[in-house]
Amino acid sequence: MGIILNVTYAAAALAGMAAGAFVFRSGTGILKRKVVSEPDNSKLTTFMFSGTLRQTPLLEAIQFLEIQRREGVLHVYCGRRKGYLVFAEGAVIDGFWRNQTGGEAVINMFTLTEGDFYFEPKPINQPRLINNSAMDLMFEWEARKQSGWKPVD
Repeated sequence: MGIILNVTYAAAALAGMAAGAFVFRSGTGILKRKVVSEPDNSKLTTFMFSGTLRQTPLLEAIQFLEIQRREGVLHVYCGRRKGYLVFAEGAVIDGFWRNQTGGEAVINMFTLTEGDFYFEPKPINQPRLINNSAMDLMFEWEARKQSGWKPVD
């Protein structure tokens, strides 16, 4: 079952997230849930999350995964380029984009306005390589933009 929503108000977005719907500040997103049975019943649903960067900026996708405290890999595609962000308990702990890793990869990915993404939920067993929050990385990106910084091409 897929839910597609167009919402332009932040208050509606918060209300939707509280109700289990997938909502963005603007644009369209898709949320799918399906019930699965596991022996220990620790998780009763599988979470599927995907969208386009044109409709959902990367920062909004990251914030959604942070709020939901998700664990897994956010795959990002822009043309033939591919990158990913690793999440553990909702925090970005590693990233890769164009031969860059960690926080530098995330900062360069913030410049993307075209492309697609999807989240792959899975257990993560790797050390935390990014110690800054996504918001700290976004502030660093904004400061670099103000100083004339150009992303890796």
